[in-house]
Amino acid sequence: MYFNTLKGTALLFGLLLSFTSQALNDTSYLNDADHQFWFELNDLPTVKLHFTEEQWRLLLTSTSSDREEVSGDLTYVKDGIEYPLNNLGIKVSGNTSFVLPEDHNGNYVQANFTLDFDEFVDDQTLRGITKLKLKRFKDDSSYVREPLSNQIMHNFGVWTAHSSTYARLVISIGDRADAYFGIYRMNESVNRKEYLDKRFGPDNDGGFLWQGNHKSWGKAHFSKINAQWGGVGDFEQASFEYKGKGSKYLEGHAQLVNLAENFTNLQGEEFEAYVAQHINIPLLLKGLASEAVLGHWDGFWGNGNNYFIYIDESEVMHFVPYDTDNTLGTSLLVSDSGERDPLVFAPPADAPLLVRKILAIDRYMDEYKTYIEALVTDSGLMVEGDSVQWIATIHQLIEADIANATGDNQIIADRPAYWGNQSNYRIYETNSGKNWYSTRRTAVLNALDGSNHAYPTVYYRGVTNDWGASLMTQVSADVWRITVNSDEATNASGDPRFKFDIYADWSHNYGDNDADGMVEEGGNSIHFGDGFGEYQITFFAADGRYEVVKAVTPPPVVLQPPVADAGDDIQIEEGEYAYFDGAGSADADGQILSYQWSNDMVGVNPSQLYANAGTYTVTLTVTDNDALSATDSVVVTVTAKAEEENEGELEEAASGGGGAIGFGLLLLMAAGVRRRSHCNS
Repeated sequence: MYFNTLKGTALLFGLLLSFTSQALNDTSYLNDADHQFWFELNDLPTVKLHFTEEQWRLLLTSTSSDREEVSGDLTYVKDGIEYPLNNLGIKVSGNTSFVLPEDHNGNYVQANFTLDFDEFVDDQTLRGITKLKLKRFKDDSSYVREPLSNQIMHNFGVWTAHSSTYARLVISIGDRADAYFGIYRMNESVNRKEYLDKRFGPDNDGGFLWQGNHKSWGKAHFSKINAQWGGVGDFEQASFEYKGKGSKYLEGHAQLVNLAENFTNLQGEEFEAYVAQHINIPLLLKGLASEAVLGHWDGFWGNGNNYFIYIDESEVMHFVPYDTDNTLGTSLLVSDSGERDPLVFAPPADAPLLVRKILAIDRYMDEYKTYIEALVTDSGLMVEGDSVQWIATIHQLIEADIANATGDNQIIADRPAYWGNQSNYRIYETNSGKNWYSTRRTAVLNALDGSNHAYPTVYYRGVTNDWGASLMTQVSADVWRITVNSDEATNASGDPRFKFDIYADWSHNYGDNDADGMVEEGGNSIHFGDGFGEYQITFFAADGRYEVVKAVTPPPVVLQPPVADAGDDIQIEEGEYAYFDGAGSADADGQILSYQWSNDMVGVNPSQLYANAGTYTVTLTVTDNDALSATDSVVVTVTAKAEEENEGELEEAASGGGGAIGFGLLLLMAAGVRRRSHCNS
C-alpha cells in the first residue's frame, strides 16, 4: 500500500517510476534528505513569521495588483528543533484568492504568503530552499485536494509536479502576542533554481521557464503566439509569463515564438517529427491524463491556465502541472468533471490546438489511453481505497490544529467548493454522496470501451416533447442521457412512451420490441412503465442497452440557520471603547462566514469608541455558508464620567445651592481667607 504516512515507514506513495536517466526524468529527488526536511508528509512542522509593526503595516498596503514585499524573520520548527532565518522577503500572494492578513478592524484573516529567502540577503538558503509558498485552504474544506493530486502525479511519474505538504503558521508582530493562523499547505516553488536542479540536473538548468495563465490576454494557448502578440512577456498579466533572468528575455521570447509557430503551422509527418524532437511527449501525455482523470478543469487542457513549461538547454519542452486545488470533484466550466469523457476533456472548440494535434496521432492517443486507464486502476494512483486511507491519515495529522485565531477554515468537511456546479461529490465519505472515484473510473472505462463512438448524436422523441427531437447529453463515450417529466403527457391509454433517434430525421430510430432493455432499429415505442413522474433515460449506444429510472424525490433538506450571540450587555463611561464579542455565535450544520454589526463593524471581536453618554443598541447579523442569517442585539450603556459629576456638585455648592451644606461651605472658605490673611501679616 503506497498511502502510508506513519513515522518510520516509507515515503508516501513510495513507488517511483523511473525513466531513461537517474539524473533526469524521475522522482528520485523525493528521497533527498533536504527535500524531505521540507516536504515529507509524515510530520507537521511549524512556520513562525516575525514582523516589526512597521513592516507589517507596509505589508497591509498591498493590493492584488501591487504587492509590497517586506522584510521579516523566519523560524522553522521541525521535530522540536528551531531553524532561524533572518531578513527574508515576505509578500501576500494569490490571484482570485488574494486577501490581506488583517482587516480594517484589526481582525486577522488567513491569507497566502510567498517567502523569498534571498530577496534581501544574496544566496541565503535553508536546507537547499530559497523560496516557499504558504497557501490557505480556501474553498477546500477537505484539506487535501492539492496535496493528494500532486502526490498521485508523483506516484504516476509526473516528476515535474511540485511538492505540497502541511505546516502550522504562527505570526508575531512587534510587541503583539503571537497569533496562530492555522493549517497551511506548504508548496515548493517552481520558479527557483533548486526546483530545476532536482529535476533536470545542474548541467541542464540554463533553459527558459514560462508560466501559462488565463489572464488579461486570455488563455495560454500556443496557437496564439507570434512575434507581435502581446500576451508573451515578463509582466504578471501575460498569458505566457517569463520566469527567468531579465537579461535573457529576448532570447527566450524568440525561442518560444519559434516553437509555438511550428507547433501551430506544421502538419502531418513534419509536425509529428518536430514535436517528437522538441516536446517530452511521455511527460506531456501523463500530465494531460492526470488533468483529465483528476478533473483538473482549470489546467492547461481545460482552461489554458495553471501550468509551467520548461524549455531545456536542448530546446525540449517539459510540461509542469500547477495549482491543482480545483480537482477531485470541484467542477466548473464543464458540466460535470466526474462524468466528463477523458478523451475529449475540454470541448474541442476550447481545447488547445497543440493537444488536439498530438492526440490525433494514433500512437500518442494509444499511449494516452494506457495512462488514463492506469490512473483509475493501478494501486497508489486515483483508486478509492488508497486515496481514502491517505486522506484519513492526513486528517489525523492535522485535525487537532485546525482551530485558529482568524476564525477561517475551521471545519474539515467532505464538500467541493461552494461555487462549483456539482455539490454532491465525496472523496472520503463516499457513502453519503456521489462517489468521485467510481464515477470517474466508470467514465474512463466507458470511454476506452467505446472510443470508436457508435453515433455522433442521439435524440430523444416521445410524448413528453410531442414527439419532437431533443438532443440527449453525451456523458461519456457512447453513453447518452436525458431527464424528462411525464406528468402532463400521455397517449390515449394514459401511458407515456418514447424512442431514440440518431439524426433527428427518423431515418435511424430505435425502440424495443421485446421490452427486454435492448433496442431494435425501427422497434416499438418504449413505455415508461412506472406512472407519472421524472425519469432519467440513459442510452448505451455501443451495445444498444437503455435504462429508464424514475427519480425518487428525496426528503427536503432542512437547513438550520446559525445562532447569533452578540455577547453580554456592556457598561462603559463616555470616552471609552466598547469591546464586542460575537464568539458565542454558532452554526450546527456548517460554518459562519460573516459577522456584520449594525454600527458598520465586521468580525467576531470588533471595538468602537463611544464619546457621548447614552444607551445604544447594536445588532449582530451572522450569515452562514448556506446564506442563512440570524441576529442578536447587545445594549451598550454609556454613562457620564464620575469625576465630572463631582465637579458639578462643587460648582453647585459654590454658587449657594444645596441649603445648609452650601452655607457651611461658604463659612469654611471665609475662615480660610482670614487664616491666610493672618499668616501673611
